[in-house]
Amino acid sequence: MPLPQRPALVLAAVATMALSACNTQPAGDPMGGIPANDYVLVGIGNGTVPLRNITITVRPEGVSGVGPCNGYAAKNTAQLPAVAFEPLQTTGVTDCKDLAVEQRYFTALQQATEMEYYGGVLRIKGPTWLIYESGRPAAMATDALSQARGNQ
Repeated sequence: MPLPQRPALVLAAVATMALSACNTQPAGDPMGGIPANDYVLVGIGNGTVPLRNITITVRPEGVSGVGPCNGYAAKNTAQLPAVAFEPLQTTGVTDCKDLAVEQRYFTALQQATEMEYYGGVLRIKGPTWLIYESGRPAAMATDALSQARGNQ
């Protein structure tokens, strides 16, 4: 009687290994293959963002960043690389010359459904794609010496 069960166990083990090989996400990776990092927006839809003044920081629990007018944050209720952001929390600035661009960005981010990272580029997909490069804008970067000096 043990012999008929053994082929079934072997088949079950092979099927389990085959299914697990289809999963491209590393086991236990809360980021779904997306590097936890700071990024700068370089494109919205088919257009470019010449000022590079919108940032995003990606973490397993959600995103945060700075636009030309407001800081923002949103919790992700899906498992990365899928995204389903709760309503964005912003700092509430409404008198800003770049508010229209920022609102377009916030709308696209709120409607996003997925992230992907390939070749050093982060893409947040939805009806309007958001394209990012790794890093921070030069205006936000500080060197170690400036940090050490503080406000001297």
